Amino acid sequence: MIEQEKIPYLDIISLGFTEIKENDEVYFDEFGFDYTIITKELTDTIHLDWAKETQLCQLERIDNPENGELVGCLPIYNLDYLKEVIKFYSNTI
Repeated sequence: MIEQEKIPYLDIISLGFTEIKENDEVYFDEFGFDYTIITKELTDTIHLDWAKETQLCQLERIDNPENGELVGCLPIYNLDYLKEVIKFYSNTI
C-alpha cells in the first residue's frame, strides 16, 4: 500500500480549497486551533477534503447533495496526484 504524503496548507489554498471555521472549544483545547473544514467541490457529489491536523487529503463521494451521506472515499497520495485529480474534474491547473 502506498503511504500518503503530507500536502502543505499553502499548496491546498493555492489550488482553490476553501475554509469553513467551526467553533468547538473541546477541539481547540486538544489541538490549539479551531476546527476547520477545508474542502474543494469538484461536482455536486464529489469533493476533496484536507485535514489540517494530518495534512492529508482524500476524495469523497456522497450519495446526493440533499442527504450528504458518504458512500466512498479515496486517499490522495501526494501533491502531484491531487493536481491530476483536480485537472480530471475541472480541466484546470
